[in-house]
Amino acid sequence: MESLPGVEAFAALFDRATGDRLDAAERFVRSLPHLFTGELVGCDLAYRAPRQILVVLLRFSAARFDAAARSRLDFWCGRAGVRCAALEKLPASQRTAFFSNLKKCDATKLGLTPDRLLEESASFFTEAGASPHRKCPEAGPVLLMDVGGPNWAGVRFDPATLSLFVPGQLAPPQGDQLALALRFPALPRPLEVKGRVIDVHSPGDPARGTAPTGFTLELEEPSQALLEALTSSRTRSASPGAEQRAHQRFAVKAPVLVMPAPDPGTPAPALPPAPDLLEPPAPFPTARIEYATDQELAADFVENLSQGGAFVRTSRPSAVGTHLVLSMRLPSGEEMSGRAVVVTMNENGMGVKFDLPPEGEQQLAAAIARISARPRRALVVDDDELVRRMLKDALEQRGFEVMTAPDGEAGLAMLMDELLALDLLVTDVRMPNMDGQAFLRTIRRSGGESELAIVVVTGLVEPGLEKRLEHDGADAVLDKELGPELIAQAADAVLERKRLERGT
Repeated sequence: MESLPGVEAFAALFDRATGDRLDAAERFVRSLPHLFTGELVGCDLAYRAPRQILVVLLRFSAARFDAAARSRLDFWCGRAGVRCAALEKLPASQRTAFFSNLKKCDATKLGLTPDRLLEESASFFTEAGASPHRKCPEAGPVLLMDVGGPNWAGVRFDPATLSLFVPGQLAPPQGDQLALALRFPALPRPLEVKGRVIDVHSPGDPARGTAPTGFTLELEEPSQALLEALTSSRTRSASPGAEQRAHQRFAVKAPVLVMPAPDPGTPAPALPPAPDLLEPPAPFPTARIEYATDQELAADFVENLSQGGAFVRTSRPSAVGTHLVLSMRLPSGEEMSGRAVVVTMNENGMGVKFDLPPEGEQQLAAAIARISARPRRALVVDDDELVRRMLKDALEQRGFEVMTAPDGEAGLAMLMDELLALDLLVTDVRMPNMDGQAFLRTIRRSGGESELAIVVVTGLVEPGLEKRLEHDGADAVLDKELGPELIAQAADAVLERKRLERGT
């Protein structure tokens, strides 16, 4: 696994790589030959089971790996929710420790060339714990987007030029062709189309002024159904006086602690230079935000988080003009801090303008990209392994990330860890340990969870069963005779109906 002359090596690290997270890692690995047809030299895979960490070591030809390839790597790593680092930039001691730890991994596949990657990576991921019955994707990566969903904010479609602007801090290079799958609430399946990147607005580009950061795709031969759906969505979202944002809005949740200025004589923390902010006097207070999980980074304590600005909810807002240190800790454990100044305030908190160093901006962009890319997630609970697998496959075809559990007891344990990130639950009625009805009552009554969409399936619809399950909180009760495809379609419709009822 050591570095080679003429080769640039990058390490992509997937933490908590189990279940659907392991499946996402496999999709990322299998997309590499499609993304880097001339640049990729080889790939090493390593998995450490006790810590559930998967490392993908990428080797690129130094002569071919240019700025466009690096942008492509950063973009798709962000979409996969993975951290990626160039090994040559690590200090020698850290590189030595990195390779030493790799040798302790339980499963490894070394020296996989692009032509062998698809075939040999399958056995590696099976050994790492992926389902042996899974469907391994053969095509290249797909950019999945929920039209009208919370992450659609800022997307713009121009029917005159057939162009789609996608906001975000990371972008593929100009000229790349992307496969898109666009999900519409009223349609049973995503609509697919190819698009070519015709324009990229990078963060801090002075030529673009206050224009939002992101990239523009020219859609190639879109179907009439797609054009009508996009136009309809565009009409619904446009309203007089609608708020326009220079940056995409990201709602995040974390305990926010605004610490007062230190006592006189206490040294102020070192900060990077901030040419566009006035020099703050020392000492000065610090706004500290910590995110323990991606779910915290996706809820509602800090609003309008974007490059350069955030609204911080706090019971102790500072006055306009107050200089601060804005300090953040991301779920990955990465720390960043920068100068900030309060530009607005009210009883709910304060709006701050902040300036991060370049590496901090990249860390924040990657975290935002990972969260904005999160697909819908479903949990299937059934004691029949074949039924679980068939429902899992059917839901995955509709763009879900799917976890499975064999009974209500195991499903409940999984729910405790995944509830904030879960969109849909599909559960059987008759199961050992805890049946579906007891499982349902525990979630709705004991757990107090009302927003999760729950679909109950049964092989025997007894008189009165549907009413009892709906009374206990089921959003729908379906007969297994419908088959996995129709059950997945109905469950998808239930989720969209519930989402529209909530207005989210």
